[in-house]
Amino acid sequence: PAGKHVLWVQVRMLPAGILGDAAGRIEPGPWDAIKDAYAERVLEIIESYAPGLRQKILGRAVFSPLDLERENPNLVGGDQVCGSHHLAQNFLFRPARGYAGWNTPVSNLYLTGAATWPGAGTGAASGFMLAEQLGGR
Repeated sequence: PAGKHVLWVQVRMLPAGILGDAAGRIEPGPWDAIKDAYAERVLEIIESYAPGLRQKILGRAVFSPLDLERENPNLVGGDQVCGSHHLAQNFLFRPARGYAGWNTPVSNLYLTGAATWPGAGTGAASGFMLAEQLGGR
């Protein structure tokens, strides 16, 4: 609306289960029970850089990793980046050994997206790299 704005705050790499927090303010528990406390903790941190932010919030929606998985079963544990970026999930191992070149067991069927090399957060890089590869055929 005129004179209003939407602020989207996304906290990356949250645990599937909460055992507490470093400040000792969030008790261990399931996401459904603690997501609002977690959101308050996040707002507290943001407000340390943007004083007065909290008073300007007219409404909010909080989505936990569990909520994300409920909405999209592909987001296992709420993971938005389609798996880890550890060595075992990179290069010739992403998404699985033998399929890092965007190929699949089905002839002329290719896979791109966050679950493929070079991984999530890279925009359309996997599709671009596959197109480059196929252009040479």
